[in-house]
Amino acid sequence: MLLATVALGVVWIFIAQNWIFLNLFAGLLVGPGLGMDLNNYLQLGSSPAFTVLWAGCMSALLIWIGVTWSATPRSSGQTRMMQPMWWIAAVLLSVFGWICLGWFTIFTWQVSGLSPIDGSGMNFYPVPAGGWILLMGFVLLDVVILFWLPTLLASPRTYRLVVPGAVTLLGSR
Repeated sequence: MLLATVALGVVWIFIAQNWIFLNLFAGLLVGPGLGMDLNNYLQLGSSPAFTVLWAGCMSALLIWIGVTWSATPRSSGQTRMMQPMWWIAAVLLSVFGWICLGWFTIFTWQVSGLSPIDGSGMNFYPVPAGGWILLMGFVLLDVVILFWLPTLLASPRTYRLVVPGAVTLLGSR
């Protein structure tokens, strides 16, 4: 199950997500009259950000799997103590994803002093507010696909029910 969910995450991040941005949400990401080339933004802005988020989620997933596979809890209380750790990881991954978007959309260009849009003089990608909301929502969706789903399906039996929604989806045993 772990390999299947990781493969799903790879296809999602590196193929499907850009296709969705190009074909379904191009108007939200580019905005009216800003002169931003969406292909350029996807290649130099959002794709690197989501790639770094993918690496962060894979790292967090491997740490989670390593910790839960090597732990031997003596009671359900010890097992339940891992639930706040799961939530901390999920929240930190979401914040990390938003920081990555900011870094590759704004800060990289300001630090380098270059303009991502030739002849504009802007030292950032002018993503409109609706585009930012969409991108931030996709970060949350990515954390669900890249961290929640694999931890739900691949955590050892003792810790599987610590993952939010596991009892509802998998039952109590």
